[in-house]
Amino acid sequence: MLKNVRMRATTPTRIDLAGGTLDLYPLYLFEDGGITINFAIDQYCTAVLEPRDDMKIIIRSLDQAVEETHADSASIETGGPLDIVSRAVKFFRPKNGISLTTENCVRKGSGLGASSSLLIAVLGALNEFTQSGYTPEYLIDIAANLEAQCIGVPTGKQDYFAAVFGGVNGLWFEVHGNKRESLLPAADFRELEKRLILSFTGEPRFSGASNWSMLKNYIDRNPLTLSGMKHIKDIAFAMRSCVEERNWDNFAALIDQEWQRRRLLADGVSNEMIEKIMSAALNAGALANKLCGAGGGGCMITVINPEDRTEVESALISEGADLLPFHVVQEGLKIEYQPMEKA
Repeated sequence: MLKNVRMRATTPTRIDLAGGTLDLYPLYLFEDGGITINFAIDQYCTAVLEPRDDMKIIIRSLDQAVEETHADSASIETGGPLDIVSRAVKFFRPKNGISLTTENCVRKGSGLGASSSLLIAVLGALNEFTQSGYTPEYLIDIAANLEAQCIGVPTGKQDYFAAVFGGVNGLWFEVHGNKRESLLPAADFRELEKRLILSFTGEPRFSGASNWSMLKNYIDRNPLTLSGMKHIKDIAFAMRSCVEERNWDNFAALIDQEWQRRRLLADGVSNEMIEKIMSAALNAGALANKLCGAGGGGCMITVINPEDRTEVESALISEGADLLPFHVVQEGLKIEYQPMEKA
């Protein structure tokens, strides 16, 4: 255990470009492997861990304004408002007391993988504090399992990879395991940024429900879901090549194809308000739109020609969307140390 040291773990969130849901176990096995393309952005989550002189476990969420106190790690009860963080602490079972303060700086229901990012920040800090020595890949497995316990439906892993590693990623999910490849060097991040607008549609959503609906439709052999998932996999392969080769001429068409297939995978992926916002953007010169994450609301990416940014942003605002400036970031999980004054 590290003593008299305060740890601050910071993690980015992500925007997914193609292949979302194919990271969902066991769906990618049914498709003979899955591939997802995403990139990390500077919308951050943080976890600050401070050792205590007693055995108490104090967990605070700044964004939720909630605090839980437990006598020690063995007495932690799950199921409360800070369930996912409590499960993480219970998993590591620190032998001494800690104060753990979390902050999710991303809007609730964003679809940017914020809850997963926050969980990686918490796990990263606990891994360092307890000196457990788990690898980044193993932390991803732990996070997915804890989240599944928490929300009660299968979870994917793409969010965790962006939070841990940052960058622009091609993520492979296969029988023999998962693999990450970097698709774009930092010098080319600006080429991606200038072609995208990120906005919040004002419709918070529960991604687990959408993912479960898609998985259930697949298991029930829904023809639209079956064919849609196969096409989404093909589009993800094409997007991988597009980004890796910097073939920006095909970028918008692939985003549009992904969305047109995704919106048919399950009820609730889109709605009338979202379609209205997307239409306004297209009428103002946008090339394509796609909701982030599982759909149902939250954040949306809009593909543009750089010279049309002002007009498209104005159209989005006029329909009630909030613009969210962002940058692609190279760094994932970051842990900073600060000595604590002894009492």
